[in-house]
Amino acid sequence: MSLTKNSVMSLAISSLLLAFSTGCTQKNINIIGEKRVEITKYKSVQEGNFMKIMAELENTDNDNTEGFVYQIEWYDKNGFIKDTTPWKAITIHKNQKVQVIEMTNIPDIVDYKIIVSVPNK
Repeated sequence: MSLTKNSVMSLAISSLLLAFSTGCTQKNINIIGEKRVEITKYKSVQEGNFMKIMAELENTDNDNTEGFVYQIEWYDKNGFIKDTTPWKAITIHKNQKVQVIEMTNIPDIVDYKIIVSVPNK
């Protein structure tokens, strides 16, 4: 069976889409409770030996103001939790986004997890 130019192109595009969709996991995010708050963007940067994270949270429940708490878990190169921030409260009004910036005070942290707890209505 020979492949036409269009079928080869379709196969290539399908492969790229699969690669992009599987590569965009949210392993660094854990949302507890109802999914009315969404983390739309997040990234980490190294500042010397310390990791800094930045995240953008959005109220996806456009009818109400959302109150919730979040914390960051910091992991070492062996995958062990080395530190956690205290729970911090945030309120996001409808159709609003909030940026969160946190930095570890422990050197050589290599990974993190953002944990958001949204109460049930």
